Amino acid sequence: MEGVAENQRWYMGIDLGSVGISAALLDRETNQQYPIFWQGTAPDGTPITVLRSPTIVYLSAEQLNGIPETPMAVGELALKVRSAMADHPSSGLLLSNLRHLLTVAVPYIAPQKQTWEPVVQWSDTQSISLAWVKQSVTALLSTLKPDPLTVSAQGLSSDELQTALSRLAGVILGCSTGWSDAYRFNLREAVLSAGLVTKPEQIFFIEDAIAALLSELPGGSDPISASKPVAPASPIQKPQSVFQGSTFILSAGALFTELLLVDLPPDPHTLSRENLCLRSTAYGGNAVDQDIICQLLYPSVWGWRNLGSPNLDLPLPGEPDLAARYRFQQRLRSNDLGQNLLRIAKQIKLAFQREESVTFTLHERQWTMTQQDFHSRVMAPYIQLINREINTLLTQTGIGVQAVRQILCTGGTASNVAIAHWLKQKFPNAALGQDPSNSMAFSSRTAFGLAKLPLYPQLLEAARHQYSDYFLLRELLQTLPNEPLPLRHILQLLEAQGINTQACQQAIFNLVEGQLPIGLVPSKADRALLTPESRQNPEYQVLAASPIFLRESNQVYRLNPDLRDYLWQYLSAILDGTHQTLEEPLPLDLGVQVAI
Repeated sequence: MEGVAENQRWYMGIDLGSVGISAALLDRETNQQYPIFWQGTAPDGTPITVLRSPTIVYLSAEQLNGIPETPMAVGELALKVRSAMADHPSSGLLLSNLRHLLTVAVPYIAPQKQTWEPVVQWSDTQSISLAWVKQSVTALLSTLKPDPLTVSAQGLSSDELQTALSRLAGVILGCSTGWSDAYRFNLREAVLSAGLVTKPEQIFFIEDAIAALLSELPGGSDPISASKPVAPASPIQKPQSVFQGSTFILSAGALFTELLLVDLPPDPHTLSRENLCLRSTAYGGNAVDQDIICQLLYPSVWGWRNLGSPNLDLPLPGEPDLAARYRFQQRLRSNDLGQNLLRIAKQIKLAFQREESVTFTLHERQWTMTQQDFHSRVMAPYIQLINREINTLLTQTGIGVQAVRQILCTGGTASNVAIAHWLKQKFPNAALGQDPSNSMAFSSRTAFGLAKLPLYPQLLEAARHQYSDYFLLRELLQTLPNEPLPLRHILQLLEAQGINTQACQQAIFNLVEGQLPIGLVPSKADRALLTPESRQNPEYQVLAASPIFLRESNQVYRLNPDLRDYLWQYLSAILDGTHQTLEEPLPLDLGVQVAI
């Protein structure tokens, strides 16, 4: 590469996974992709370069008691986590699995107490403001800034990479199907605060399963080719995809399992978002670890009294059971035994990828678990959950199991051999592709797929990009009179404000039917993540107690007069000091016009 031209349009895909962050660049001039590498140090002091950096942040006790604007000390990003855990005092906190917390709510300063809300109950004894979580994500994203340059890119010199990062036209991030606008709002704020781009409309979101599909479609380059963490003289090249016809994607990470079923046309560039059928369930690798503890370790090894709670509510095996899992995770984080059990569970899960039995030491005794026990008590319930979701997809699409031609399993949890064996039986005519669990090359697959969105812009949920639920709610509060109006008159008033109501009519209808936007206040399940004080937050209680709109008759609605001013003040509080104003729809520019 001879240099980066000034008019090149660069896009970055960032996979902010629960356990690691990876990134890739797309040069829109040439449609060439470049993987990003982090420089780190191994525990023995050896310099090392990695495609995925752990999403782990260290906060000192002083920072936990301070305010989010205080400069943050991020723990050793790459491979010094063990050292950080040993060196830092126990009063500090190592944060991980940050991604899902961004879906809970938007942090704000509560007017009565003048403190940040909500506050997350990290363990039985430790809590942290959600504002700190967002600031922690900002710190992780800041490692991708051009100045100072702390990363490298395969195929680009340092000067070329610095120029590309300073001229990003857009950042594309992954999300789970159905995730709240709180997640998008919070993550947009983190990207803008990190200085990767300057405008909210430059930040795009697509589902992880779609990103996995994009990684296999023609164009760009391929993470599979990035087999070594070194910087070669020329960029890697991607062979043309062989994916055609009915295709099933299983993307399973630490927190969620995403499923996608699509009948790919001969020309993938004619593929539309309407062709994609998506499902998501809040069960992933972390839930598998919990089920190993509950179904294998607990019956054989120990009693709940050792965790300090004889009446602990155990999560159901193979089910999301969110409230129970949140409380159980908090308890496991609260003492050394719980953390040791989590460590052992992860080791057991990895060992059963290649062994028929696993032996480990706990309480100065050796214990043995068998593959049969692991499958029947842990993996079989999870596979039953996947099967139910697949059957729903098959019903929705009308595609038969015999018609599926290829399967792609991606994400650490989807690499399990039991899942692969079962999928081969479920789809007997399909070729199965599965990312190896120990492959660094495959760890950037999602990032490569995200970065390819500008090559397939029609797969973006364009209406949601332009018209978030929060924007529409603010517009309704600002535009509508106090008297009742038919839905058609409400739509006309919004159209007079320049809103394409055809594109977002369902979202408008949900709002006037009284539904609060997801994440505007924490959901019932997510309240289990919060401290008792935050669960009693007066703003949350008021907003959840009554509908925003009152239905006077068939499709005739009136703003709830008791909530209108209160809700406006609440929206003003969460927008105070943010980069996003929600005053206008977000422009849509991926270099190609997208029809809505």
